[in-house]
Amino acid sequence: MKKLVILAAMIFSGNIFSQDLNDFKYIIVPESYEILGKTNQYQLNALTKFLFEKNGFKTIMKTEAWPEDLQQNPCLGVSPVLVEDSGMFVTKMRIELQDCKGMTVYKTREGKSKEKEFQAAYQESFRDAFQDLADLKYEYNYSSGNAERVEKSSESSSIQEGRNITSEAKSEVVPESKSDVAHEVVAEEKIDLPAGSKAEGNLNSLENSQWIYGDAVFELRAYNSNYALYQLNAPEPIALLLKTNKSNEFVYRSLLNSGTVSYRKNSGLEISYFDSKNNQQESLLLKSKD
Repeated sequence: MKKLVILAAMIFSGNIFSQDLNDFKYIIVPESYEILGKTNQYQLNALTKFLFEKNGFKTIMKTEAWPEDLQQNPCLGVSPVLVEDSGMFVTKMRIELQDCKGMTVYKTREGKSKEKEFQAAYQESFRDAFQDLADLKYEYNYSSGNAERVEKSSESSSIQEGRNITSEAKSEVVPESKSDVAHEVVAEEKIDLPAGSKAEGNLNSLENSQWIYGDAVFELRAYNSNYALYQLNAPEPIALLLKTNKSNEFVYRSLLNSGTVSYRKNSGLEISYFDSKNNQQESLLLKSKD
């Protein structure tokens, strides 16, 4: 009987799939999970992207423009799916990673939380389940057959179809609160920036500096070898600022938008991104709190 229990534990342990996970190059993050429905509900999708990137995985949003190798071979990516088995007093979920054919290649143990507030409960149980993935020490295996294979079947082509950032099928963002609006850093009004203003200054000297946009306050912090923009006192960043060859210019990556950031010494942080909803380029300006 004891041997049967041990065998069952092995079958349902995420580690039984770990030898295959290194064959996949991308984590394709959805904008919403089926068990919840709304875009980034309880900020779980932003948390998903953050935790995977923090642990060495390369992430891409489903609606984002895909890299060329992923376009040619969608099977380089796996997609996270949440499976919930919550009770009246305990929130329980596990994370499954599914390949381009919908087959589960990895699943974590069940994460649990006894928090009563929904957002806290879902985030705590997600973090608990994610610990299995953090413990893997993932490293992409470039020599795997998966990296060299390019899917040419109509099935693989249909998987990519409609996933470009300009797709008309993109779901509308439905913010749940003022904090969710701040989380997306989406401008409600256009900012007229100084014409021809020259970018100057060095972001390296602005770590832990605070910035204002409307009524929201943000903080710039070091993040690995790059930077992250946090809403003040928030546990997770709203966006990553990735270094370029210019010290005052960065690539901007939030959950739904990609663009650039420039530090302008006499005005602030200028964020430019493409708004796929309005099909146009947008800019906003975060001003120094000091």
